Amino acid sequence: MATSARVAGVGAFVLGGLVLFAIGLFMVGERQMAFAEKFVVYTEFTKITGLQSGAVVRVLGAKAGTITQILPPDTPSAKFRVRLELAESLHQLVRADSIATVETEGLVGGSYLGIGMGTSAAPPVPPESTILGKEPFEISALMQQMGDTITKVNATLDDMKGDVQNAVVAVGDTLGNANALIVGVTDDVKTMAASGARLSGDASEIVAGIRNGRGLVGKLMTDDELYRRATAIAQQTEETATNAKQVLAIAKSTLESFQATDGPVHGMTATVSQTMEGARAAMMGFAENMDALKHNFMLRGFFKDRGYFDLADLSPAAYRLGSLTKGSDRQVTRVWLSSAVLFAPEPDAPEDEHLTDAGKARVNAAIAPFLEYLASGILMVEGYAQDGPLEARYLRSRARATAVRDYLIGKFQLDTQTSGAMPLGGESVGSPGGVPWNGVALAVILPKGTLAVRK
Repeated sequence: MATSARVAGVGAFVLGGLVLFAIGLFMVGERQMAFAEKFVVYTEFTKITGLQSGAVVRVLGAKAGTITQILPPDTPSAKFRVRLELAESLHQLVRADSIATVETEGLVGGSYLGIGMGTSAAPPVPPESTILGKEPFEISALMQQMGDTITKVNATLDDMKGDVQNAVVAVGDTLGNANALIVGVTDDVKTMAASGARLSGDASEIVAGIRNGRGLVGKLMTDDELYRRATAIAQQTEETATNAKQVLAIAKSTLESFQATDGPVHGMTATVSQTMEGARAAMMGFAENMDALKHNFMLRGFFKDRGYFDLADLSPAAYRLGSLTKGSDRQVTRVWLSSAVLFAPEPDAPEDEHLTDAGKARVNAAIAPFLEYLASGILMVEGYAQDGPLEARYLRSRARATAVRDYLIGKFQLDTQTSGAMPLGGESVGSPGGVPWNGVALAVILPKGTLAVRK
């Protein structure tokens, strides 16, 4: 009897184990779509970065099948041929114009194959056919292109620096030559003008004397030879006066051409101005690109580790949790300044405040010990207010912090990217004596050991 019971127990145990094994096998097969009806399609890639047999295939994010085989190319110019087994239930989503791409689970996850839905105008892809494959994007290629671009920008700036210096030197030489020419011509022009005036006056006197019968009129009437000589002299005198006027006109035209808006000096000045404007535009574009790189999700951490922060996007809640010091070697030193010392109400709007001259002097004295260290740190002006409802305290604290921050940036030319204003309302943790604080606190965030913590 005991033996029969033991055999029955062993049999029940074995049977239960088989049932559990069958259930597990069914669940695993169902998860791996082993029992689903499938169809086969192919795609091709020049590179299969991180893609392996057995990798998941997704259609619009939904798991649709697996990669069953990757056939290597016969020649370097050919492509890898990838065999896919997809669930028949998703066949209507895979169209003849669908595109297969190599995707990544997150930033550091494994690779899988994604298939786009295609268009409704295209028919469903036939089994055993080939859909178009889009080559995978590689971060290394992007970084290489960025490195090449930065190298070209640096080379361009170096070349531009030499051109600008040469242009400035050339303009200086040209202006010097033009000034020397004008100074040298001035005396000659004055001399020619004086000579022409004298010649014109003498000719006028001679002609007037002949017409009025003074001097040699009697001889001219009786001596034809003397008359002819006098006439020739008069003609030569008039020609000399005419030539003098022409010389004066040429000299005047020369001076006007140097002073004209389209003259050579102005033309070279305009060219240099255009060159400098282009250089300023290029530097502004480079700055914008660098700022965009600082906000790029792939490079944000790189720049943040090197001291770049976007303080405008920092919320009061994150700031209270120590987002600027947590996990780093930085520490905070605060200088507390009361609103009674810094601000006064506006005459026309008592609910508004302005930073007084005495308040500015108090702010100058408070920030002075830290100015030489701010290049390697962060300045955050914390605003506090205790009067009124919650929203009024927030607005008043923001106005106070912003006023002090703007004054410090304008007074000491601080970096706007490392100088921020933080409205903290009525929560003044760490204030002197632990009492609710009205005013601001200058929070200087520097690497540990830069200066002694002030009590």
